[in-house]
Amino acid sequence: MKWIIIIVITAGIIGLSFISKNRPRSKQHQSVSLSKNITGSYAPVAVLELFTSEGCSSCPPADNLLPQLIKLDDNIIPLSFHVDYWNRLGWKDPFSSSEYSERQREYARQLNLESVYTPQLVVNGEYEMVGSNRSQAETAIKKSLKENAQLQISITDVKNVNGKLQFTVHTAGDLNKTDLLAALVQKQATMNVKSGENKGEKLSHTNIVRAFSRHIATLKTDFELTIPESLNDSQWQLNVYGQRKNDLKINGAVLLNPAL
Repeated sequence: MKWIIIIVITAGIIGLSFISKNRPRSKQHQSVSLSKNITGSYAPVAVLELFTSEGCSSCPPADNLLPQLIKLDDNIIPLSFHVDYWNRLGWKDPFSSSEYSERQREYARQLNLESVYTPQLVVNGEYEMVGSNRSQAETAIKKSLKENAQLQISITDVKNVNGKLQFTVHTAGDLNKTDLLAALVQKQATMNVKSGENKGEKLSHTNIVRAFSRHIATLKTDFELTIPESLNDSQWQLNVYGQRKNDLKINGAVLLNPAL
């Protein structure tokens, strides 16, 4: 089996703006075999965490905006966390998890919000807005991409063992009071909603988080995530990012795509 790693190459970029014809791409696509070292970088990154639900009638515009935001820059990593607190409205979101609802509440406490809501977009753990607000999202992304990452992350020894994705994460840089978060995502899904607020709608989702794990950042950390049986190598990717405990700011990230 082959794997493709998408990484951000270190660069001293001042006044970084959205990618244009004159701006070189800062990610590389490299075919590697299992267990071969994969190097990350300290270049700027913008991790977009969208908190959404199929049971929320306001969420489809945000779900549709997310893949459009990805196109703004190569260094954007999008994640869709489906929360479970709207399941009571007559439709149980098959991608929802109480774990993802709790992650959103963690942001609400840190950002001094009165309550959680959907759709909500959090950029690099620092900026939050209504998930369908394009202008605010683009502004937050621009700000995030002007700051170099403080953490270098690399992935090695990637193995699929009986449906378990096992891999090792190596980190360098500022590890003080930092967590490592690993998200296994399903790249795309189209769902027909049969009840609830979105009854009769055909919804599209991007980079749906299907498995999630957190560890304290160390120089070398072993992870294991369960791969849903319905996913094959062309349908998922792995995202690993660092997050400071004191303010929840994301300080580095890398992603891995399995080869077709």
